[in-house]
Amino acid sequence: MTTLAGAAFLYILEDAKRDRINDLANTAKVIESYYELSFHQWELSLLSLGIRLVEIEDPQERLDYANRALEVYKKELLAFGLADPDGQVITFTGRLVNDSLPNLSLSERTRRSFESSLKKGGLTLGECYYFQNVSDWILPIRVPIRDKNGEIVAVNTSAIDYSTMIEELDRFVAGTKYKVHLINNEFKTTQILYPMDQTDYDGVLGSDKLIYTKVDTLEVLEDAYVTSAIDPISGTDIICVSILIDNVDHSLTISIDKSVLIYEVLDRFKFVFIVYLLLVIASILLYRYLKRNLESSILTLRKERANFKSIIESTSDLVGLFDTQKRLVEFNRAFFLSAKLTDDLTLEKGMNLLSEIRHQSQIDYFKKVFNRALSGEKFQTEIAYPGPKGDIIFKSTYNPVYDNDKVVGFTLFAEDISEIRSYQKQLELLNKDLENKVQDRTRELKEKNSELKEGYEKLKSTQQQLIRAEKMASLGILSAGIGHEINNPLNFIKHGAIALKEKLHESSDLEGYDQYFNAIEEGVRRAVQIVNGLSHFSRTGDTMDETCNIHEVLQNSLTLLTNRFRKKKIEIKTQYLAHKSTVKGNEGKLHQVFTNIITNAEQAIEEEGIIEITTKNIDQSVCVQVSDSGVGMSKKEVEKMTDPFYTTKDPGEGTGLGLFITQMIIDEHKGMMDVESIKGEGTTFTITLNCK
Repeated sequence: MTTLAGAAFLYILEDAKRDRINDLANTAKVIESYYELSFHQWELSLLSLGIRLVEIEDPQERLDYANRALEVYKKELLAFGLADPDGQVITFTGRLVNDSLPNLSLSERTRRSFESSLKKGGLTLGECYYFQNVSDWILPIRVPIRDKNGEIVAVNTSAIDYSTMIEELDRFVAGTKYKVHLINNEFKTTQILYPMDQTDYDGVLGSDKLIYTKVDTLEVLEDAYVTSAIDPISGTDIICVSILIDNVDHSLTISIDKSVLIYEVLDRFKFVFIVYLLLVIASILLYRYLKRNLESSILTLRKERANFKSIIESTSDLVGLFDTQKRLVEFNRAFFLSAKLTDDLTLEKGMNLLSEIRHQSQIDYFKKVFNRALSGEKFQTEIAYPGPKGDIIFKSTYNPVYDNDKVVGFTLFAEDISEIRSYQKQLELLNKDLENKVQDRTRELKEKNSELKEGYEKLKSTQQQLIRAEKMASLGILSAGIGHEINNPLNFIKHGAIALKEKLHESSDLEGYDQYFNAIEEGVRRAVQIVNGLSHFSRTGDTMDETCNIHEVLQNSLTLLTNRFRKKKIEIKTQYLAHKSTVKGNEGKLHQVFTNIITNAEQAIEEEGIIEITTKNIDQSVCVQVSDSGVGMSKKEVEKMTDPFYTTKDPGEGTGLGLFITQMIIDEHKGMMDVESIKGEGTTFTITLNCK
């Protein structure tokens, strides 16, 4: 037992050491990659800023640009500046400006990093040192600036805030008990040691005293060395991983105290021991549980067997179990009674039914189906088996019985479906009778549909007749005005001609004849206008693809109704504001719509009044408003005005179809009609149609 525990301890120790080394190496690689990327980004940024500073000639403008650049990086940089190849500071700004040197060669530390940057020709990190002016440690960074010929013309000299680098490290190793040591390989000095109390900074940072005493090389990984060493500060045994940061010539060492590893091993060993104890206890409990379950399962199995047998015995279906030799193993009471009834056979376990069946004509059939079941096939069959009162129809289901994928028998379930088949025959007869009735009813429905279709065609024809009747009624109303309007221009022509004749008889002087000719031309023009308006109104046809100008339709309707307006002293006001006034539709029907609406407006004015017609565009539609100062309508009258045969006029003065047909034509044009009316004040019809 002791040997087993010792072996387990050694195994856990090696496993913990391996896990810790892998984690140390991964952490070192992550930090190394972060520093490589971070310093490379600093090099690119400072190089770009330095090139821009070199290009600026004015000192004040150069300083202003440096201040703006420092503002961008104020979280990471304490100072930002530029020096010439001799170390003379060209410009410098930041929190270190008060203590900055006029020449970088005046200080040993600044001189060494400055000369190193000139020598390397790339980014160089100086030695970390304490700067009294800001009461903090800084890390100098130098980036040489070259001209187009590759000659160094200046060096970007900046300072990174040490506390910022510590904050960045805290994100990687906080809570891990790892120690991070960043060493400047060129100057052999410590740049960063984390974690460390600030009181110890003076003796460690920038010092070359921290030397690791290597005890043993544990492993050589890719780009990293794993060693066992002595911590140069605490003197304790440690495991450390060292890796190079090539682009800045620095070494990164991540270490952990071996005592931490021992504690981890003890924790793991405790865990394994506890798990072992728990497994032992669980095994004991599992054994007891399985034993109880086994006893319970045996009892349950016995009950289920009894219940199963009870169910099998209670069913009216024939149930039998056969072995591979086709011998009867189990059977229920229904099977026993059926065999007694059909074959006068007393069933027994182990009986071979094929040798006992009375009806020899069935033996070949049962041999065939028994062999199919023993071959592993699951199937259903029907058989008419001879009985004392005729054939009994059985629906039989055969299921093979398996033991480890091997067929060891089969089951037979047989249901007497003789009564069902009898009902099915009766149902077939009823279905046939129902089909005949459905055919008769279908024939009747077709006849009814034909009658309905004929009625619909008659109704549609009647509707068209109603529309034509209303149109003829409207034409009857207009006929008096049309006759008057045609007579007036004809009188112009007649009297103008008479006057012309008399004038010509009196004198051969042609002066003064123009007014008579003008009268004749005006009369002819008015006659043509009235006739054109009447022709538009009376146009026939059902096409909906005509291009209709709403303004022209309105003007034609007004022309036809001019005499009615004059008789009642009705003033017509028009405002055609719509710049898009053409729609797709039927021009004759649209004339009928607006003639009906304007006629209603004229009829609503008893003596004198005003009819205002306004058009405007709303989105892609043209909106026509017809307002009158007539008697108006009540809310109830507005609701019923488009009902067929509804009218507020006296008997004989209207058919009640005008607005019904108007609404129908607007719907046909996919438009809308809204009505607002106040009793005693007037009515406004608003018709909206989609523009072409």
